Amino acid sequence: MKAALLQSPKFQFLQQDLKDVFSAPLMREEWKKRVRYQLRKQLVFDAIEYRDYNDNLTRLISQIQREVLSGEYIVRKPKRFLAEKSRGLCRQMTLVHPRDLLVLERLSRSIFFELKSKAPSKAAFFEPDDGNFVKGFQQSDHQYGSFASWKRFQKAVFGFANENNYIVITDVANFYDFINFQHLRNIIASLANIREGVLDLLIHVLNRMTWTPDFMPLTQIGMPQIETTATRVLANAMLYEVDKVCENSAVSNYARFMDDMDIGVDTLAAAKAIVRDLDLTLQSRQLRLNSSKTRILSQPEAFDHFCVEENSELTVFADAIAKGDKSQTIQVSIASTYELWLDRKDQGEPGAKSPFRRDNGSKIHKFIFSLMHECGCNIPDADLIWLIKNSPAMRSTALRYLAYSSSNNAAFSEISNFIFSGVFVDDASFVDITGYLLHARFRRADNLIQLVRKFCKIAAQRGGVGLHGAIFVASKFLSREEITTLLVTNIGKIAEDFWLCRAAAGTSPRFIHTPDWSKFHDAIRKLESEDAYSVFNHFDNLCSESNISQSQKSYLTASNDSYPQKIYFPKVLSLLAISKNKEIKKIFPQMHALHPALKGDPFFRQMGF
Repeated sequence: MKAALLQSPKFQFLQQDLKDVFSAPLMREEWKKRVRYQLRKQLVFDAIEYRDYNDNLTRLISQIQREVLSGEYIVRKPKRFLAEKSRGLCRQMTLVHPRDLLVLERLSRSIFFELKSKAPSKAAFFEPDDGNFVKGFQQSDHQYGSFASWKRFQKAVFGFANENNYIVITDVANFYDFINFQHLRNIIASLANIREGVLDLLIHVLNRMTWTPDFMPLTQIGMPQIETTATRVLANAMLYEVDKVCENSAVSNYARFMDDMDIGVDTLAAAKAIVRDLDLTLQSRQLRLNSSKTRILSQPEAFDHFCVEENSELTVFADAIAKGDKSQTIQVSIASTYELWLDRKDQGEPGAKSPFRRDNGSKIHKFIFSLMHECGCNIPDADLIWLIKNSPAMRSTALRYLAYSSSNNAAFSEISNFIFSGVFVDDASFVDITGYLLHARFRRADNLIQLVRKFCKIAAQRGGVGLHGAIFVASKFLSREEITTLLVTNIGKIAEDFWLCRAAAGTSPRFIHTPDWSKFHDAIRKLESEDAYSVFNHFDNLCSESNISQSQKSYLTASNDSYPQKIYFPKVLSLLAISKNKEIKKIFPQMHALHPALKGDPFFRQMGF
């Protein structure tokens, strides 16, 4: 009766279509192959990496099926955070609830193969990322899609930079922000055999994830930028008409990776004509080319722009390292190449002639850093610190490599000056600094703890994402009393936020079997959050049960080699909980042998190891 009041009489005819899309086997596959992996890649991490959702997947799937098929499915409140692009201009990103991510991925995946088969050009290189991990890279390093598809795009562009007299480089201005859902709906309906009810649900979900501040009405415009392939699959289809125009124009070569387009032509007239035609095609969908990034390059200019010579040189080094060569000779060669290209100006700043200053300079900058790190070369701290302050495009990468420094106390002292002076205007920078603090090794010193305390205070005042980071940084560096004070002071903010509730409960291992347990437990209870209880119970089970599952044991045993101390912070929390189990010697006797950082890092040690 309830569903009948909420829905029109025709809803009963849509249920079978929805049932086909949201079948239990398909949803389980979606979670296992894509969603779980994408949750791990999100900027804001989870204390137990959503293991509770994975362990209760059958119940989650049943709940989603019940809500969708009764017409009662409601999108949970998403979280927004800002990521600086340059000069204070920020990209607005969206975090969505795990169940909503599963729904969105399932809807997107249900039409992906049809959309792919209807692609008018093989030169559009986007492919969704299906969970293939690429060592040394994060989502921010390749903005969209899989690493393999990005490499194919790069190879194609390098090829025709050598074949054509002119290269057009361009992208779509504010692409995601101006995607019109009505146009998206029409394009998808024309390409895929999708039932109206399924398409209605897809557009409904996207609408509920868009930014509508100040009680503004829904506008049907603005694809949410989520760290997931689901929205990228849909956005990619918006540009099929552009692909078709290029395939049917007098262009010699064409390559597109999401909205980045590179076109090879033989005359200046042809270059201008294709720019005109692409812009008019986009205008028909209320989109435009980015005028500030649209350029017509001669062949020599294209070589410089794409850093073809530099990429070729780095590829030779990469091939040698892949074959096992990490000798002193190759280290010296790579370090010399880095210094030559840096054209050092002062304290790590690239000189005027440095290829790192080119439009694609950040790509070779990241490439050479990865090679230096892999073969054991030292990356100067001062160079990384300059990038952290001055280059938003390189900030995350620089912080990741700085975590391997042997002088992190001094480095964080410098970074603190940037934090306190307001250099970082976005949320992503605070999350990256949080990751640096949690995974780098520091010497225990009063002045460091003072700086960390001040960082937590500033981060907590910057909104939900900053507070999320402050909670976990406090759990590593500060006393139990200070952690509790942070939680109690912000109890109202935490209680209304899914991610913050889980973060607050994520500090449970610091309090288990301590005199401060009662006060902490009271704070968690006041949140009245099912998810906080779920995380809380997960840690409680680890410290009380006499056996752990094989999957849990495999997770705890594995080394995280992409982190400087070879351990991911959420795993530290789980190991801390299990270390307080009276059966620890039976359950996990090799814990410290497998993870020496637990004793070696003075702040991990003070947590209770």
